[in-house]
Amino acid sequence: MLHSISDTVICNTAHLSVIKVDGDDAMAFLQGQFSNDVTLLNDGDTQLNSYNSPKGRMYAAFRLCKFDACYYLILPKDITETVLKRLKMFIMRSNVTLENISEHWKTLGISGSQTQEALNKLNISLPEASNHSVQSGNKFIINLSSNTTRALAIGTESDIVDMRIALEKNYPLTQSEHWRRLDIHAGIPNIYANTMESFVAQMINFQLINGVSFTKGCYPGQEVVARMHYLGKLKKRMYRVSLNCPAKPNDKIYNANSDNAQSVGQIVDAQENENGSFDALAVLQVNTIESDNLKLGSMQGEQIRLEKLPYPFPADDK
Repeated sequence: MLHSISDTVICNTAHLSVIKVDGDDAMAFLQGQFSNDVTLLNDGDTQLNSYNSPKGRMYAAFRLCKFDACYYLILPKDITETVLKRLKMFIMRSNVTLENISEHWKTLGISGSQTQEALNKLNISLPEASNHSVQSGNKFIINLSSNTTRALAIGTESDIVDMRIALEKNYPLTQSEHWRRLDIHAGIPNIYANTMESFVAQMINFQLINGVSFTKGCYPGQEVVARMHYLGKLKKRMYRVSLNCPAKPNDKIYNANSDNAQSVGQIVDAQENENGSFDALAVLQVNTIESDNLKLGSMQGEQIRLEKLPYPFPADDK
């Protein structure tokens, strides 16, 4: 059974993995690798972040957390080992350890209007501010509320399993597709294996959801991201769309009103909703969004419909 995004549900988030980063040089190492300002994270804080190629193309979009003086990356499972292997190449002589701890650390999503009520039954009170967490036993519960109330728990497998069992007494358990759909409605992009190195941060609105710092020091791809911010004209950005057929990350989009057969965009993620249609995020050429004839897969493909994101585009580059 598929649920509305407003329904209160527990979400299996098996599509996510956890990388732990520890050591005396962990903060300095991550500060030199990621797009956001890691130095701003206090214990219990989280932030959206990205890891980019030297050409500014994103290897990963993820949530970086700081718990008990250690750092944790929460990211899609299918890119975890690739990201981990690449990060390890740059440790050099730094006092840093990186480990995929997904076998014994798990995540669990809770979403809907009764999220806080559900957590109250476990004696857990979400922090008021989004992106902050509260600790309960060997787990941390992050407030991710934006357009809908939701939280993400991360912790030891036994604690997460106990939490899931307790919550399931009153609320239905959904699969990871529902959590991905919540990200879509929140306008939060994820990078999967077949979209790695497809996007510069601004193409997927990362500057609009506080995933990029333009005041920190250097990191891979920083020149490209900064040049786009200060000097460039944004030709592509991410939109929320809907369609009546399945789609997957990296599926191409075409403008059937144009004589040019080249694609004008691609799917970032797409998930089925409770009405049988599909919600999606798509990167599109800005100059094509007025077209009423965007198609999936080919000029004769399924119609793409533009929907509203929960955050505005800057007035000077709509």
